[in-house]
Amino acid sequence: MIKTIVKFHIFDLPPGFKDAQFELADGARVNEVLDACLALLEQRGTTMDENELRTATVLINGKWRDVDDPVSDGDVVTIIRPMDGG
Repeated sequence: MIKTIVKFHIFDLPPGFKDAQFELADGARVNEVLDACLALLEQRGTTMDENELRTATVLINGKWRDVDDPVSDGDVVTIIRPMDGG
């Protein structure tokens, strides 16, 4: 099992959702972190646009990553909401 911390930025979430901690199976990828985020939000009765989450910018330990990139034990995953406007 790996433990990771997820930080949400610029999402309109209720208090207590700035950070979350997850335990994932060895070999987990960013996409599985996103799945875990959606499941946690659903568990707590909070909704989020899944497309918005899946198109967010994802950083692992401060470096841009894709949904298929692996996550390691102790990683900090930062999810930044897509920006609107022009």
